[in-house]
Amino acid sequence: MRRLIPTLALGLGSCLATQAQLFIDNATFFIETGATVTVQGDLTSNVDIQGPGKILLKGSVLQNVNMNNGGGSTKLIPNLEIDNAANVALTGNTKVGTNLTFTTGKIQAGNFNLVLANLASVTTPGAGKFIETNGTGFAQRELAAASANLLLPVGVGTNYTPISLSHAGGTYGVTSLVGGQAKLAKSPNAHPRTESHTNAYWPVASTNITGGTLTGVGTYNDPGFTGTETDIRGMSFNGTDWSLTDGTGVQNLALNTVTGKLTGVTSGQVFGMNRFLLMNSRALLQGASPVAGVMSDALRVAPKVIPETEPYRNAPYSFATVQGGTQEVAAASVFNDLANNNNIVDWVFVELRDAAVSGTTIQQTRSALIQRDGDIVDLDGTSSLYFKNLNAGDYTVTVRHRNHLAISTNHTGAFYKNLTLSASTSILDFSTTAAGNILGTSNTNYANTGGFNMMFAGNANFNTNVRYAGPSNDKTYLLTNVLSGNEVLILNNVYSQGDLNMNKNVRYAGPTNDKTFLLVTPLASNEVTIRNQIIPN
Repeated sequence: MRRLIPTLALGLGSCLATQAQLFIDNATFFIETGATVTVQGDLTSNVDIQGPGKILLKGSVLQNVNMNNGGGSTKLIPNLEIDNAANVALTGNTKVGTNLTFTTGKIQAGNFNLVLANLASVTTPGAGKFIETNGTGFAQRELAAASANLLLPVGVGTNYTPISLSHAGGTYGVTSLVGGQAKLAKSPNAHPRTESHTNAYWPVASTNITGGTLTGVGTYNDPGFTGTETDIRGMSFNGTDWSLTDGTGVQNLALNTVTGKLTGVTSGQVFGMNRFLLMNSRALLQGASPVAGVMSDALRVAPKVIPETEPYRNAPYSFATVQGGTQEVAAASVFNDLANNNNIVDWVFVELRDAAVSGTTIQQTRSALIQRDGDIVDLDGTSSLYFKNLNAGDYTVTVRHRNHLAISTNHTGAFYKNLTLSASTSILDFSTTAAGNILGTSNTNYANTGGFNMMFAGNANFNTNVRYAGPSNDKTYLLTNVLSGNEVLILNNVYSQGDLNMNKNVRYAGPTNDKTFLLVTPLASNEVTIRNQIIPN
C-alpha cells in the first residue's frame, strides 16, 4: 500500500502516523512547527517536504528513503529523526534541511548521498547511530563560502568514526558541497610496509568548488589502531602522493583524531599512519663488472647464491643497525629472472644520516637490494626504499656493501637529497653525479670508469680500505681467512666476501681469480696503492 498526498498541512502539535509507505508524488506536503509525521514504512518523494516540522522514521524493519524519486535534484526533508533499530537505507539521494536526529539506528547510505544543508545540525550521533557509508555514497554538507568544522556523522558497523570538514581559499558555486565517508580498514593506498596506522580512513571530496584547501579531522575509536599509537600522524592522499599534515602530521592522542589537508584537488583521503620517506637511488658495484652502467647478476643466476635473508646483521659483517627493525627477508620470487636490468645483483646496506654540519648521526639504516642498472630497491625488488618514522627533508646518504668500500653523498656540498613521502621520479644517482657531490675524490675514494662512478671493489676483510700489501691487506685475508691458506683451493657457487669479482667463485690462482682482480681492477695494477673509504664520521 502507498499513500498519495495531493495536499496536506499538519498544524502545531499534530501528529500523523502511517504504518505503510509515505509516497509523495508532485504534491504539497507541509509540516508546521511542532508537528511530527511518524512513518513506519518507506518514504519516497519527488518534491521537497515543506515546513519546519519533523519526519520520524520509526519502523521495526529496514525502512527505505528516496528523496530523488524520478531523478532531478535531491529533495528536502526539513527535519528528520531516526528511531529504528533495524536501520534506514537510502534508495535515492536525500537532503536534510535543518536537523538530523539519531535516537536509535543508522542511515545506510549505500550508493547514494545524504546531504546536510548549510547550517543543518546533527543531534546525538554515536555508537550505532550515524550515517553508515557502506557503498559509494557520501555524507555531504552544503556550503556557500569558506566554512569550518562541518560535522559528518559517519561510521561503519557499530563504530562511530566521524569526520569534520573545513574548506577555505576556494571559489564557491551556487551549490557547493564537501563530503566524506568512513571506511573501517587500513587505507588501500598506504605503503605496504606501514606498521602503525588507524583502522579507519576517510575518503573526502568537494563538488562545485574551485581551488582552496579541504581539511578533514577524522576521529577513530580507541583502540582503533594497529601498531604504536604514538607513531601515528595525520596524513592526506591526493590520488597520487601522501602528504604529512603541516609538515609534522597533526594528531591528537587525547581525542583520537588525525588531520589531513588536501590543496588544489577535489578528492582524496584522510588517514593516520606512521611517518615515512621514500628514496630512489642508484649506485654501481665495481666487483659486478659494470659495462655502460649495467652490472652482472651472476650471483642470482642458477644456482642462485644470494641469500633471501639480508647478510649484514650476521658475522662476519655485523653492521650496526639504527631503527632498522628485524632482519629483513625477501621472497624467493624476487630473485627470479626478469630478463632485463631489474634483475637483482646483491644486497646493499643504506645509512640515512643527518644533513647538517657533518652527517655523522645515523637516523636509520636499511638493508636493500640492488638491481643490474644500480637501482636500490626495497624487499619486493622494485619499489622505492622505505624509511619509517622520519620527516621529509634533507639527508646525507651512505651506501655500503659487504666487500666494497662505502660511498656517501657530500654533506658539505649541494648533493643533499630532499626525501619526501612521494615516490619521486628524481633519483639520487651516485653513478653519474658530478665530482664534489660524492664525499672524497674520484679514483681515490671511489672509482670512475667509462664515465660512471662506482664503489671500489676488493674489500675482502670489510674494513675501511682496499690494499694488496702491508698490514691488514685484502690479498692475505683472501688466502688465509677465506681459502684457509690453500692457494689452489677453489670455492664454487658460494656467497662469500672473498668473491671480489662477484662471479660466485673464490680462487687465488688460475683464470678469473680474485687475487688478480684485486690488483688489476680496484688498485690499477699497483701493489702499493691503497684505496680508502670516506664517509661522514
